[in-house]
Amino acid sequence: MKFSITVENFVNYLTKLSYVIPTRSALPILENVLFELNGNELTLQATDLENFIRVKVLVEGQEDGECAIPAKRLLELMRLLTAKYENINVETDFDLEDYDLLNKETDLNSLFKGKIIYVYKSKTLIFKGVFENEFKLSLLEKLGSNQQTYVNENRHELASANERLKNAIEKLYEKNENTLSKLMAKKKIKFETNEKYKVTITSSNGKYSFFGQATEDFPSIEDKNQLEAIKIKDATLRRVISKVRHAVSQEETKRNMTGILFDIRKNEFRFVSTDGFRLSKLTLKDYEATDAKESKIIVALKAADIITKLTGQEESTIEYDDTLIKLTTDTTEFYSKLIDDTFPNYETVIPKNNDKKLRISRTEFLNSLRRASIFVDPSTKRVKFEIKNSTINIKADNPEIGADVEEIIDCNFISLEDNEADFDKNPFIISFNVNYLIDCFSALESPEIFMTFSSPSKACVITPSTMENNEDYMELVMPVRVG
Repeated sequence: MKFSITVENFVNYLTKLSYVIPTRSALPILENVLFELNGNELTLQATDLENFIRVKVLVEGQEDGECAIPAKRLLELMRLLTAKYENINVETDFDLEDYDLLNKETDLNSLFKGKIIYVYKSKTLIFKGVFENEFKLSLLEKLGSNQQTYVNENRHELASANERLKNAIEKLYEKNENTLSKLMAKKKIKFETNEKYKVTITSSNGKYSFFGQATEDFPSIEDKNQLEAIKIKDATLRRVISKVRHAVSQEETKRNMTGILFDIRKNEFRFVSTDGFRLSKLTLKDYEATDAKESKIIVALKAADIITKLTGQEESTIEYDDTLIKLTTDTTEFYSKLIDDTFPNYETVIPKNNDKKLRISRTEFLNSLRRASIFVDPSTKRVKFEIKNSTINIKADNPEIGADVEEIIDCNFISLEDNEADFDKNPFIISFNVNYLIDCFSALESPEIFMTFSSPSKACVITPSTMENNEDYMELVMPVRVG
């Protein structure tokens, strides 16, 4: 097998494959990438037996062949060959007042993770190194979330500055991509294997050799033609998965809860997760799956996370049957085995008669919960609420070390059935696992949050005050019983 390819492309494709390559496996063959060259088309494959990625790449092919090549050694070498590009600098102008305004609201240094620096003297944003698409997408999604909050709160100056920052990020990425393309277009590597599976890689830096393996034992995925197919926007798919993933169970004994339910209906698409103590559900109500049958499939959490990494900026096709799910993008196919179990009947656990409604500031409440989490008992993680007409008293303690906290924040608490109810005389007292609430409120985006209750022992339903068009999003959290 002989071919040539640019270093940049090779690293990008190998990074995708690394999402499913196990670091250690009882089957050593799984620690390899399968290479198959046919003409100018190179097919790369990797799997952990549950998940499978196949990438097709155009190369300058010279001699067809196939080989299983150690993934870790190959990826480390390729990344080090691109290390010289870490010194690339690109910059774009950005207004100082806009930067200071946004930085007061959000810690931009933390958001940028040290990869983007603002230079006050020149009033420019600078990116050094290789600007990866995954990092750009995560930045834009966070800024998009902030944008929605600013618009909802009528903070137009912040919203405008935030929009200009999003445009600046796009410019940095485009400049970085153009610079890298010019440099790397000339930096090709030659790849060669012989009949004994010895791999030789030649670059402008030197020559590197090591041994691969025969391909006979490499697992293959069964390509199925009769799959149901639906299309969904990449940004939407990433967003909904990120919102519900926190409620997935981490306990292997609850196998049917260790994934996200894709509840596909004719006129809506529901994403649901639960661990038995909390539940997250986001429904796309304007969705139409006219050509696909209604189905309920459980996608493993690892597979769902890989899907968010493989999607781009346009639209992807999801195909599925009773045993697997397949995601297809421009050059990549991702297969994953579904969890072969029955998801809990989530609709029956969502209360319909919660008669008490709390309205509260999301940011204020979330910050209070984070402070309270420092003082909770590590075994129960319990935080206690005493809710009155217009205030909520938040308490937590850890008797073992003599630590406690108490805060009072504003709210609005009413009885939906009896508007004359006076909670100042009879406060509503309930306790929760503080981490569950922090996860929930971190996923929500609206400036205010609604929480509905019935009794201190029944589930609380939490919803944002504002939602995206044609969406329905809710969280359910069970209270902690007070002894």
